[in-house]
Amino acid sequence: MLKVRAPAMPADEVLRCVARGERPFLLDGASDADQLGRYTFAGCDPDDGLVWRTSDAGDPFALIADAQRRWTTGPVDDAWPIAVGFVTYDAAAQALARAHGRPWSAKDDLALPGVDFARYRAVWRFDRARGEAEVLAHDSASAQQLLDRLQRPPIPLHPPSAGALAPLWTRAEYEQRVARVLEYLAAGDAYQVNLAQRLVARCDEDGALALYLALRSGSPAPLGVYLRSAAGTLLSNTPERLLRVETVQRDGTWITRVETRPIKGTRPRGASPDEDRALAAALSSSDKDAAEHLMIVDLLRNDLGRIAKLGTVVVDGPRRLELPTVHHLVSTVEASLLGAGTAEILAAVLPGGSVTGAPKLRAVEIIRELEDQARGVYCGAIGWLGAGRALDFALPIRTALVRGGELVLPVGGGIVMDSTPAGEWAETMDKARAFARALSST
Repeated sequence: MLKVRAPAMPADEVLRCVARGERPFLLDGASDADQLGRYTFAGCDPDDGLVWRTSDAGDPFALIADAQRRWTTGPVDDAWPIAVGFVTYDAAAQALARAHGRPWSAKDDLALPGVDFARYRAVWRFDRARGEAEVLAHDSASAQQLLDRLQRPPIPLHPPSAGALAPLWTRAEYEQRVARVLEYLAAGDAYQVNLAQRLVARCDEDGALALYLALRSGSPAPLGVYLRSAAGTLLSNTPERLLRVETVQRDGTWITRVETRPIKGTRPRGASPDEDRALAAALSSSDKDAAEHLMIVDLLRNDLGRIAKLGTVVVDGPRRLELPTVHHLVSTVEASLLGAGTAEILAAVLPGGSVTGAPKLRAVEIIRELEDQARGVYCGAIGWLGAGRALDFALPIRTALVRGGELVLPVGGGIVMDSTPAGEWAETMDKARAFARALSST
């Protein structure tokens, strides 16, 4: 790996520079909420890739692991995205069902690849802690190519031709689905089910870049993503880490550490400081939200326990996370890995428990029945693969796809026995607020 000092440019300017290239991306630490936004990465012009569809043969997680091994060209002692891309929720749900011998068929109205990663020979990285930037590259020619691109004028912004967000289901249709989930919970099928609905808006692809910049300006997130691919343009301001795998030294011993940070429990931000404090206090003291959060933390403790050294799974939390439009409860669940490779790690964790429910398999089946539409990248995984087993994936909530003149934004929430259809509707609207504001401001 080669490191070359680079200009510490604003991330929005860097994105506008790389957007002239092929398959540009920004992994955007626009906020340091929950101490997640230290690094921002950007790049373009990949030279290799992996695309897999749910109708294709093969194990998607094994294919990701094979590609990661192929792209690891030597030891890397730093956080370095060798490849950037995504796994859809739908691919992960199908893999879970098949691993348990359950039949699986689901509507795929978005028709996205289930797995889509690309290898970049050079990436720009800004380190918020040091206030410095550098290009990380396989070779000097690749590093210079990216540095030259950063010196060219940024691409002009095209304000999007956009409309207001509107739900595909009526409120009555959504609340009927919530009521059906409550029936499943009462019957003992599950303890919690995360139900999502889809909102759509008119939005041209030429304006997606300006829309993302408005989103990050108004609602900065620690794990934001802009990624333009053949499948469409992904815009995300997610605050949730799905999975981080890294090698660290503890007490003089090198270990491979795995971490996830589930979010469960939500309140909107208040219109005044007093109202905001009251809403935050209500979240912190809510028995319903605490129970909802604990169910998912326990599920993820079990997921990590399948691949961890005995006795190393630990939980820190819950704690309250303040974002521009909502308050959340978040915990950190971490463990030391045994010999599990990337395929086994992904199979243990995907799809993320905070966006399925518990028990996971039955929750996924109920979601398939009641949503009756693809989630796409929403609630799947998005982020980077590094050398060896290293990776860092965000859980893409607050994530939209722009394609064919339309923006598709699923929003959802965890339903437990104390949930009400009206309350769940309100929560989904709160979670869409950042995108609604960005659309109205551009």
